[in-house]
Amino acid sequence: MRSRILNSKFLILNCAFALSACREGVRASNHETTGQLKTLTLTRAAHAQPVVGAAIDATAEGLPPNRTVDLTWGTVDGGWVVEDGYRFRGKRFTDSTKPLGRATVGADGRLAAHFTIPEDFGGVHSITVSDAGVPLAQGGIEVTQTFELQPSEGPIGTPIELRVTGFGWRTMESTWVVNWDNQQVGYVSATDTRGAAVARFRASGPAGDHEIKVYTGYMGQSYLNHEQAPNAYLPRPRFVFRVTPGAAPARGYAESYPAQKLPAADIGAAGAHLTIAPVQGPVQTRAVVTGGGFPANARVSLVWGTQAGSRVSGNGFAPKDSELATLVVGADGRLNAPLTIPEDLGGMHTLSIRSGDKTLARAFFAIETSVVGISPSSGPAGTPVTIHLKGVGWTDVDNIYVATYDNAYMGYACGFNSQGDVTVNFTAAGPPGIHLIDFYPGIYQGPGTDQQLYRLPQLTYADDHPGNKIPALRFAFEVTSPSSTRR
Repeated sequence: MRSRILNSKFLILNCAFALSACREGVRASNHETTGQLKTLTLTRAAHAQPVVGAAIDATAEGLPPNRTVDLTWGTVDGGWVVEDGYRFRGKRFTDSTKPLGRATVGADGRLAAHFTIPEDFGGVHSITVSDAGVPLAQGGIEVTQTFELQPSEGPIGTPIELRVTGFGWRTMESTWVVNWDNQQVGYVSATDTRGAAVARFRASGPAGDHEIKVYTGYMGQSYLNHEQAPNAYLPRPRFVFRVTPGAAPARGYAESYPAQKLPAADIGAAGAHLTIAPVQGPVQTRAVVTGGGFPANARVSLVWGTQAGSRVSGNGFAPKDSELATLVVGADGRLNAPLTIPEDLGGMHTLSIRSGDKTLARAFFAIETSVVGISPSSGPAGTPVTIHLKGVGWTDVDNIYVATYDNAYMGYACGFNSQGDVTVNFTAAGPPGIHLIDFYPGIYQGPGTDQQLYRLPQLTYADDHPGNKIPALRFAFEVTSPSSTRR
């Protein structure tokens, strides 16, 4: 069963240059002038919404007759910015255009064309008719948002997906927040995904109906008096999820880990090559290093590269190298050696073959965050609980996990100062039954600009997290009655 909500607001701009004053505007090319452009009238089918995939009719009059013209879609390119692999720098966009197709002007100078709204950011977009690069007519359309929740019922722990399209790139149209029973779960964004993404969270008890409200909130918190907000034209959809009998098991696990982006191997000596298999995994992964083109029968060092330090101690951080083993190159110049990945920070690490202070070749390995466990997994309210993780990262975008308890914000945990080994202690609370603890990726820090989404749960982590995508971590604790001693 699905629930879907569309923003009922629809705006088509048929004045040739009214766009520049609408929702921060859509800038025109330097050679466009209001006096030369005809009006491009844009219409839609009755009861249709201006959403991604909607069919639009475009008409204009007074154009050069019998010409084949181009229709272009005004938009932006860009997204999250992570510099040097670890510094979060917010968002960056530049104006761009996309082709919509070609059409023919009739002998009477009239254009009748058709196109569908492309998958793109929401907000105002210009549509321009050009002949050999010369603009002839222009109109505009405001693409609105869709929200679809599925499923609409299930037991405690049921994965829920909020699918969205049409999120804007402008600050005030870019971020929504999910509240579960008036408690904030996390924020929803679609910055790197051109306005479309999936927010993921879980159903929490007790059995019965639970309110889900999706608010706008450009800073990652719900804007409650939204009717008085400067972006009051945006939707704030409401859903109801029914929790049914049954529950998730009391345990901990990491969601499926995406493949991480790693550079190609570096070669420091002519003819040398180096590979490691696998290229990612948790700490203590058993891997194999192979290579060739090295000096025959030479003794070389296998060196592990990481980062060490802290953002908050005042001493900073820096790269750190450690020799893992001394190897002997074969008579054929080849190497083949087993390797156990050391306990360290999550994210990218280097593996280098060195002869003295010279690096002959270098490959890369990504450590995944792994769940050691939750202990205990049950007990009465007031029970001390420990969650243990390894391989938590160090960059601005992967050095923290942000925790919720029964879909309510609890706090965050950082892994840099402890070299990726994280222990979180808290006290079980709530009535008897299963209670959920979810760890979401978040952004630790960044520029103090007009949007600061820091140390908050990002529900669209799988699609839209800056940098490498890292999974959510899921836990459950069973609160027992005071008379129960089960662990």
